[in-house]
Amino acid sequence: MIHEKAPYSAASRLTPLANTRYKPGPNPHPAGAPAPVFPLKTRTGPVREEPDMANAKNLVVVESPAKAKTIGKYLGPDYVVRASMGHVRDLPKSTKGGLGVEVNGGVSLTYAVIARAKKFLSELKRDASGAPAVFLATDPDREGEAIAWHIAEAAKIPPARARRVSFTEITASAVREAFAHPREIDERLVNAQQARRAVDRIVGYRLSPVLWRKVRTGLSAGRVQSAALRLVVDREREIQAFVPREHWTVEAGLETERGEGVAARYPFLEREKFALPDADSAAAVVSAVEGAEWRVAQVKRAEKRRNPAAPFITSTLQQEAARKLGFGAKKTMMIAQQLYEGIEMGEEGSVGLITYMRTDSTHVAEQALHELADVVRARFGSEYALDKPRRYKTKATRAQEAHEAIRPTEANRDPESVARVLSRDQLRLYTLVWQRSVASQMQQAVFDAVTVDVAAGPHTFRASGQTVRFDGFMRVYTEGRDEPAEDEEAGALPPLEEGQVLRLASLAPVQHFTEPPPRYSEASLVKALEEFGIGRPSTYAQIMSTLNDRKYVTSERKRLVPTELGIVVCDFLADVYPKVVDLEFTAEMEGELDKIAEGDLGWEHIVRVFWTDLEGIKIEKTERPTEATEIPCPECGAETGAKMQKRWGRYGWFLSCERFPDCKARMSLEEGDGEKRPEPQVTEIPCPKCGKPLLRRTGRFGPFLGCSDYPKCKGVRSLDEVEGPEIRCPTCGQGRVVRKRSKKRRAFWGCNRYPDCDYAMWEPPLPVPCPSCSGPLVAAGPGGAKCAGCSAEFARADLPTAGGESPS
Repeated sequence: MIHEKAPYSAASRLTPLANTRYKPGPNPHPAGAPAPVFPLKTRTGPVREEPDMANAKNLVVVESPAKAKTIGKYLGPDYVVRASMGHVRDLPKSTKGGLGVEVNGGVSLTYAVIARAKKFLSELKRDASGAPAVFLATDPDREGEAIAWHIAEAAKIPPARARRVSFTEITASAVREAFAHPREIDERLVNAQQARRAVDRIVGYRLSPVLWRKVRTGLSAGRVQSAALRLVVDREREIQAFVPREHWTVEAGLETERGEGVAARYPFLEREKFALPDADSAAAVVSAVEGAEWRVAQVKRAEKRRNPAAPFITSTLQQEAARKLGFGAKKTMMIAQQLYEGIEMGEEGSVGLITYMRTDSTHVAEQALHELADVVRARFGSEYALDKPRRYKTKATRAQEAHEAIRPTEANRDPESVARVLSRDQLRLYTLVWQRSVASQMQQAVFDAVTVDVAAGPHTFRASGQTVRFDGFMRVYTEGRDEPAEDEEAGALPPLEEGQVLRLASLAPVQHFTEPPPRYSEASLVKALEEFGIGRPSTYAQIMSTLNDRKYVTSERKRLVPTELGIVVCDFLADVYPKVVDLEFTAEMEGELDKIAEGDLGWEHIVRVFWTDLEGIKIEKTERPTEATEIPCPECGAETGAKMQKRWGRYGWFLSCERFPDCKARMSLEEGDGEKRPEPQVTEIPCPKCGKPLLRRTGRFGPFLGCSDYPKCKGVRSLDEVEGPEIRCPTCGQGRVVRKRSKKRRAFWGCNRYPDCDYAMWEPPLPVPCPSCSGPLVAAGPGGAKCAGCSAEFARADLPTAGGESPS
């Protein structure tokens, strides 16, 4: 019988109290020591009859069916592979019996079997009783180590038969090597994961109810996600507080005797950026050099070399996939998981194409380095190959060097050879991994850089150019950038010599303004988290997903903008429990978890810190978010001098008297700012329910048409139905295609005869109907349009009133 709740005591290290025989040793796998092999224990004296082990098969447990299929192919008929579908136990969801975490002298954790895992554990316990050995082949990180431990505990697998194997790539050689050298479960990694889980439970279950009562139901306060939200909110406030600073440059267009162009600028040094602060100073430079002789004063030539970027780790893969493929972090990791666990390759069966995708190490195995070198020589020639492998130093502190960078499991399996079996997105991501890995073992790119100073009267202008002498790794791959570097934009300069006279072709002052820092994208936020030491490879995608799912941020042009709700939550948490949004504290916490994983620190004290800090937080003692204003209360302000107070409610901010509940005056922010909603306007359009005239009104979501007999009649129509273009529904031919909104407020376009006609489309139609059938036209390519009804194609520039533009 499986115990659904297994109490855990810190005093017994990893051993649950009185319900398991599993007890790992004090140091299961010391660095540098040979991996232990566990013989089966023998017994003396009478024993009960055991199952016939002669024909019994070894049992292997992994997380997913895809991984099970790939591994099973490599192990052969003597092994049976089962998939646990992830975790099998967790802290209980219900808090009726507590948080599942108790701190009373020691630290105790209570685990409950996850409902979906009960059948799996029952079958596993039955099969394990007759298996010579049970191999726990979960992922090679803390999460995987914890899953292996929970499986062994919940299924009561005897330690004599529980063997841990781990590998960073699912290939025949790696899997067989791992199974030839099993080890014990690493209690240090399990303790680090348990500490993380316990702290996350304490933070979530103590702070989230406060958010529900004081801000909005359904919100969450996570330890790492709150710090990430703080970064986004702080950046937004930095942008709002930014004051642009004006500066000018003078741009000169010069020509040689042969008519070759040279572009030069003054001022050209970053420290002299504000030498021309206004238009007058720029005009003075123009006047001083306009009639002067333009002569080359100095020519500097230099050779520049650029090294390729290191092979991917989790964060750089997510960043580059966002820049080059437009993938979010969650999508990137989902596709990478598929490539890691195995892809059906026809006669080869299921094959893992890349190494483990949750890693912070740039280490590459020696055999893989030689394979990559062979690919470079064979495909690009010896001039692109290195004399000896290039090894990269991992930048992340406390990176797990036992892991590898993300690379192809076989370097000679190029994207062209697997294109037939991969989906479009799988192929694009695999191509990215393959190219980056190959490029990392190629020669440097070599550039000829030229800097020319041109004297004109009292001022010196500068022209810069750069040309590629040898493309090196750039023949295969160039790392993307969020912002282009200046040297990448510089082109070639014509041959110039000192003393050469140039002709002035154009001269113009150009105004510039400093710009605020850009909003974070998912890629740049992951980079910032990595730099601050917040989160780990396995958590980045979940952080992004949570921020979006909770509506704390929204995406505008692929940049993260904090919502009003996100800002309120961030500020509220900073008041209630500042540590949860403190970047330095969160980073220190990650460092301590790493120390636990390395065996340098016990795990109980971390749990105690959060338990003690959050134990005293009481919901009733916390205040709703408020802000003072200078707006007098319209009801009692004249008598009492009371002001309106900005308060947070169910639908956002509103204004309420500071004397509430004695005075219950309230108003919208627009009314407080003196902006009144426009008076309703009578139209000649009949109400669809009662036939009375509709009024043009303005609501929370903008203008709309509402019945003049409201509230007796609540008939409404959207303005798009009345004022939009006459686009015929391609399904029924009677209704019009108008803009609508889903229950989640997402815009779509559908027939106004719904529910009689259910035609709908997500893509916005162009503001002109199809010339052939009057149906909806949608954009097709850079300048084309296609009818969603008759499929006719047109050039947008030729449409009568569209102007070549799609509606926003």
